[in-house]
Amino acid sequence: MTFTTYQVQPVLDLIGRYESRGDYDIVYGGIPKAQRPAKLTAMTIAQVIDWQRRVVNAGAASSAAGKYQIIRKTLEASVAATGMSQGRKFDKAAQDELAMHLLRGRGMQRFLDGLMDADDMALGLAKEWASLPVPRDMKGQSRQVKAGQSYYAGDGLNKAHATVAEVEQALLVARERYRSRATAPVTAPNATKPAAPSAGIIAALLALFKSMFGGK
Repeated sequence: MTFTTYQVQPVLDLIGRYESRGDYDIVYGGIPKAQRPAKLTAMTIAQVIDWQRRVVNAGAASSAAGKYQIIRKTLEASVAATGMSQGRKFDKAAQDELAMHLLRGRGMQRFLDGLMDADDMALGLAKEWASLPVPRDMKGQSRQVKAGQSYYAGDGLNKAHATVAEVEQALLVARERYRSRATAPVTAPNATKPAAPSAGIIAALLALFKSMFGGK
């Protein structure tokens, strides 16, 4: 069974919370405001890639864009791998699909199927998203790092913001949703409130009571 977006939503939300505060229009903060797009989600993927190339050539330390802070090389590779059209808007739906592709590439399906343990899955996430921590002391990209630090700690650009416990919890919920084959809950329509009795009905009831019990 292939996992669904709803089943791994806790992981997607965790990534988005620490990479971008959940903002699909955000770009790397070190890019001068004059060089930032007016609205990232209104651009096509081709336009985003072109913009990323230009800002890096202009000296930006990163081309990270969108909720999942996808850099140009990752975006180009993901679009090619998924067959996604570069003419498509880089909107919420496209960004979520790209994040799902990245999760699959880091082993999410194997983790959910019990073929990968949580530590290795957390490490895969940490290698993809610098704001997520490594689950154990290890050799990072450029130096020895401790559990809770970014895999990229020491590069002068990245650091972990989530905790190991938060990652483990998100993975646990995702696995439980997957194993129970949970689907997105259906929101029931608001119950219709009974209409208030009209003045005519109230008058008729009063008249009925008066005829039954008398009164002056």
